[in-house]
Amino acid sequence: MNQITLRIHLTDGTVLELDTKASDIIKWETYFDLSIDKLEKFTHLLYLAWLTAKRNSKTSSEFEVWCDLVKSVEVDDPKG
Repeated sequence: MNQITLRIHLTDGTVLELDTKASDIIKWETYFDLSIDKLEKFTHLLYLAWLTAKRNSKTSSEFEVWCDLVKSVEVDDPKG
């Protein structure tokens, strides 16, 4: 699995562009008991974005609180 770049739009207008790391993927897979290639639901994407934002010190909020601050999350397409 290659690194995933996430573009997170917050309700205050802030845009975060963050790259996942192996540790984010491992935590995600452990939490959902799924392989990352099974990322299908918006909840899955939000949780991965939160893990990545938390690791990058972009939030200290708990997941449910942080979700209220998110307007949208996009996965950057490496093919352009």
